Amino acid sequence: MARLRVPRPVPLAAAAATALLLLGSAPVAVAEHSERALTSRLLPIPPGGLHSFVRGLNSSGTVVGDYYVEGSDGPLAIRWNAGRPGYTRLAPLPGERFSRTTALSDRGWVVGLSYDSAPESHPVRWTPGAAPTRLALPDGARSGNASAVNNSGTAVGDASGEGNRSHPLRWQPDGSRTDLPVLPGDDSGTATSINNAGTAVGWTEQRAGTGGPARPVRWNAAGAVSALPLPAGFVGARTSRITDNGVVLGHGRLAGSTAYDRVLVWAADGTVRDAGRGRGYDVNRAGTAVGASLEDDPNGDTARWNANGTRTVLANPAEAAGEVLAINNRGTAVGYAWPPNGNPALDKALLWKPDGTVVPLPPSSLGPYAAAFAVNDAGVVAGFAVGTDGAGTATTWRATVWKR
Repeated sequence: MARLRVPRPVPLAAAAATALLLLGSAPVAVAEHSERALTSRLLPIPPGGLHSFVRGLNSSGTVVGDYYVEGSDGPLAIRWNAGRPGYTRLAPLPGERFSRTTALSDRGWVVGLSYDSAPESHPVRWTPGAAPTRLALPDGARSGNASAVNNSGTAVGDASGEGNRSHPLRWQPDGSRTDLPVLPGDDSGTATSINNAGTAVGWTEQRAGTGGPARPVRWNAAGAVSALPLPAGFVGARTSRITDNGVVLGHGRLAGSTAYDRVLVWAADGTVRDAGRGRGYDVNRAGTAVGASLEDDPNGDTARWNANGTRTVLANPAEAAGEVLAINNRGTAVGYAWPPNGNPALDKALLWKPDGTVVPLPPSSLGPYAAAFAVNDAGVVAGFAVGTDGAGTATTWRATVWKR
């Protein structure tokens, strides 16, 4: 099984993994429920399953992901319901073999993809009752993806067309499709995130001719597109997440560069700040972002970019590099670090308190190695644990939760 790294956006760009609050800003008004220690639990998978991964966590503690069966060359989508033992399979569309989740809403809507062969994927939405529905694509589209869903069941994503172009799409709860417009002069785009007000973000760009940099955009609930502003010296950006109060996270490209390697945060009023060079994975409603800073270490320092414009390099005990992947609105962040001169699959799952204190997450029955991908406001953490053989080689990945 190939080493899993979070592509991100993403996300877990899902509804669950929100927000570390900053040091140096107003204090958090609501405390964590308890100071009791977290314990780890492997999430069950169907008989014959070998590996499983988390793709989303919501406010109730429900988790979605996918698992792999021995001898199969594709994933199967699965949901682990909060407060109930066992799991619910999320079936592929009729006639197809594989399914994968990409996002989960607080009210139980799930989106992802279904396919028989990988290049021909179809966007799918599962109801809270686990029924799959094919999301319609424009005529001539080769494949598509649903990247996010909100509490009403409205989903966004894109379709792949000719000439390496993509078409940003929105699907209403009744299944009807809206082809979202791109900015004037552009011929391609994608929608990456949607909030509960129906506002979506993504980017559009020109793929024909000499092409051009991606331009960050926002679509309002009516589907009208508008460009997000860029800081001075930037020529383009891609956005990955929007919160319910309108804060947007993305990555910008400086003039003279080809890399989208600057973390940008747009406040709810539309103003934008350049947080510095790095990989940003999540943002909270206060405008604090987390990820890996590339300012001092090319491998990445575990970092928080505070809403007041400062950067905090978070403690990373005895490790070479790491990433902070999610942040909740009560001030807790989670992620992982990997060892110096060691197997990059042998991660250590970490949690950071609002004051920056780092807490290694407890090991699972598979051993000490794990990565944390998501945390909700109740303090439930989701990720995966890694099992190894006698030589220390990773052999098993299993979806895991840590909770009190």
